[in-house]
Amino acid sequence: MENMSSLRSKIEMIDEEITLKYVDELRAKENRIDFTKDNWVEEIRAIESEYRKKIAPELTYIRRTIGESLAENSFKDLQAIDAILNDTNRLKNYITPTFDELEENIQSGSHEYLVLSLLLFEARNLGSDARDEMVYFGDLVRFCESKSVDVKSILRQLLPFASNEIKYGTNSVRTLFQHVIEPAANISENSNQ
Repeated sequence: MENMSSLRSKIEMIDEEITLKYVDELRAKENRIDFTKDNWVEEIRAIESEYRKKIAPELTYIRRTIGESLAENSFKDLQAIDAILNDTNRLKNYITPTFDELEENIQSGSHEYLVLSLLLFEARNLGSDARDEMVYFGDLVRFCESKSVDVKSILRQLLPFASNEIKYGTNSVRTLFQHVIEPAANISENSNQ
């Protein structure tokens, strides 16, 4: 079983590797962007996409390690994982799979990245900007529906680990999950469990 200090060491090692190994090349490309041109946003996206591809092996390794560690510890370390990731330099910005990475993973017959995305969403517990997190969750659910992925069954499995803490209006991670699982159910009644 992966303990948190061992997992922290692996996360820090990967963060250091993706920060130092590619930083000079990344900065050089970022410094060449001409913000006076109309296509600067596309240039930034292209640089980010290229960077993600370069660090893909490191991301695959640490994503799998985090997922396995959470599963082995019955998901009790969700908030600890979030705290560790927030202390990283670059990894915190790349750990959550993009929708393109999710699609590729789903097309390969796996839901590993989808589950990880949902676990990281749970770990962030609606974070410092609950509205952005709620928009992301809605986009993730719509993405799953568009790919004919049964997100409800995955959410049912993860529901016991979802926080009841109200972060925005009357919403918590648990109520958001419940709205997707049982849209017509009385959510406020279930959220007190």
